[in-house]
Amino acid sequence: MATIVVGTDGSKGSEAALSEGFDLAKRLGAKVLVVTVAHVSDLLGGSVYQHELSEHLDRARAALDAARTMAEEAGVEAEFEVFEGDAAEEIAMIAESRDADLVVVGTRGHGGIAGSLLGSVSADVVRRSKRPVVVVHEPS
Repeated sequence: MATIVVGTDGSKGSEAALSEGFDLAKRLGAKVLVVTVAHVSDLLGGSVYQHELSEHLDRARAALDAARTMAEEAGVEAEFEVFEGDAAEEIAMIAESRDADLVVVGTRGHGGIAGSLLGSVSADVVRRSKRPVVVVHEPS
């Protein structure tokens, strides 16, 4: 059975990626692993780090709760996991370690100067992943 890894952060772009990932899973009879990645700089000290991590984990859980609802509505069986670290690196590593057939991520549509200054998790996943990656644009 094929495996599709879908990354989410709760944004509109990742919502579009979830929708596409679930649609592909239904058509291909694939299983889905929905992942979100909490990232907090390890330069922060003690209590500040713990506070930031707690906030990031709360957002990650909320993103997975929304994804779980979408999966149920789509009639797709999925697993949901939270990881900590660099989002693009973690998504690429998870896809490799789980022998995923496809990775689906969303984009916020930052182009040109904004995209090059801000960087892009989706572009970084494409660069890092050894698996095929589908990038889904945020609906206009």
